[in-house]
Amino acid sequence: MSTKLTTKTRKSPQAQFDLPNSHSLSLTMAMDDFQKRMIDWLLARLIDQGFTDLSAGHLTFLGALDCGPNHAAELARGLGISRQAVHKKIKELESLGWLQTVSDTELGNQRVILFTTEGERMMSCARQHFAKLDAALLSEFSADEVELFHRFLEFSPPE
Repeated sequence: MSTKLTTKTRKSPQAQFDLPNSHSLSLTMAMDDFQKRMIDWLLARLIDQGFTDLSAGHLTFLGALDCGPNHAAELARGLGISRQAVHKKIKELESLGWLQTVSDTELGNQRVILFTTEGERMMSCARQHFAKLDAALLSEFSADEVELFHRFLEFSPPE
C-alpha cells in the first residue's frame, strides 16, 4: 500500500475511485513505522553490545519466541510463514549460537526450540534496553496515556 497514494490524494490516479481519509489507515501505517523504528533502535544497541551478526529479521523472529520451549508449527502459524521458513531461520540462529533444538520428550517426532545461554543473554539485554526506553516514553506520556494506547492496540475490528 503506497503512502503517497493513500495520504495525499482523494482519487485513485487511473480509475478515480474515492480514497477517503482514514484515521485507522493512518494509525496502521504509523504503527508499522513505529515497529520498524523500534527494531532499528534496538538492533543498533545490541550490535554495540557485541551481537554483531544480528539482523532486524533475526530480532523479529526471536521476538516471536516464548522464553520456554517452542515448536516450529506454532511459530509458523504465529508468524504467518511456512514451517520450512521457520526451520531455515532456526538453523541460521543455531549456527549463530542463539538457539538450539532438542528432542521433545513428550512428542518424540518433534524438536523443541530453546534459547541457548547466549540467546537468553541477548534477550535479557534487549529487555533491559526496552526498560530504559520506558523512562523516555513516560517522560513524554503519562502512565494512563500509555495504558490507554495499549488498550487501543488490543482493539479488534468489528465483524
